[in-house]
Amino acid sequence: MNGRAAWGIGGLLAGALLSAVLLRLVETRRAESGGGETASHAGAPDAGGGEAKKEAERLRGELAAAVRESDTLRAEVADLRRKSEETGKEGPGGGKAGGPAAAKTWREIAARLWKLRDKVRGKKWDDWPDDSKDLQLMMFQKVGELSKELGVTFDEAVMSPEGVSRLLLDLLEQTEPPPSEEEKKRLEALLAGSSTAWNEYLATRDQLSRLEQRLAQTALGEKSLGAILAGLRPEQLELAQRYEIFQVHDDGGPQTWIDGSREKVTKDLTANWVNVLKLDPIQEGAIRPVVDEYIVKASEMNQAFWRKKQEGAEVPRRVEYEAQVKLMIETQQKLAASARLTDEQAKSMKEWGEVYGVNVWDPPPPPPPQK
Repeated sequence: MNGRAAWGIGGLLAGALLSAVLLRLVETRRAESGGGETASHAGAPDAGGGEAKKEAERLRGELAAAVRESDTLRAEVADLRRKSEETGKEGPGGGKAGGPAAAKTWREIAARLWKLRDKVRGKKWDDWPDDSKDLQLMMFQKVGELSKELGVTFDEAVMSPEGVSRLLLDLLEQTEPPPSEEEKKRLEALLAGSSTAWNEYLATRDQLSRLEQRLAQTALGEKSLGAILAGLRPEQLELAQRYEIFQVHDDGGPQTWIDGSREKVTKDLTANWVNVLKLDPIQEGAIRPVVDEYIVKASEMNQAFWRKKQEGAEVPRRVEYEAQVKLMIETQQKLAASARLTDEQAKSMKEWGEVYGVNVWDPPPPPPPQK
């Protein structure tokens, strides 16, 4: 989901996987070109030579596999959504007649989740056991029903007060002993409090671009599900952490990575943006400075995060991704101003939800002479 306050579906895993592989590939490329050592090769006799080249080739193969896996994940998600829609069209007995089948309640789904708590501990959504697939389908169907009821997107329905936050409270009811009456009131108050953040989001969402909505959904997740998680007792929090669905993060979503020489990256990035916005040749020429500036800023940002990690700092993926989204939004605004978009192109810009990452592999300049 775009706001990523919960389920790792439709891009979360794929985005994180591709980013991790690309980061290691960039680090190895630096060593290969003589720009510095990677963490895994520091101190090795031939850190800047043959071993680095072999590692780069291995990582390229791993990247290709990651791309294939991300495509598979997205196909599985699309299939689950299709099945959930088909299930919603079937009658209570599984047939087409008799009206749509009602989705399971969160309480019913929570009862199944409780039984699976040891099987899914710490597992990603796509690694859940086979005997949970029908449960995943139930969850999709429930969210689909909720999205229609609220008149919002599937991802937004997950983020709503009656989405995954309600599921968490119903899951806690399965524990032995269940929450006390006083505790129930406190948790319900936290859930009710999230309605304020939800209504504030709904009031502004139509004025926001797709990427701005993503940042707003992240903030919404912190104020809703995040607030409830912060109010749990340690043993309750431990239970919630067994399931990836009760996490607040933003480390995925649609991403396109372009790598190669500066000339290739510039050409490919320009072609992508011209295609997305359907720019004419004059507009294409007008955005070239914006493309050049983006490549420089994105590269500097990547290198800054890389240096922090090399120094031993922990940089959460969500921090990186939020920085990428903000830079992309800033660049979109500059593209709009430079190209003087038509109304139709401006509409395409608002719907542009892809984040572009770049890795320029030109050899770095030689170090300054020693004094």
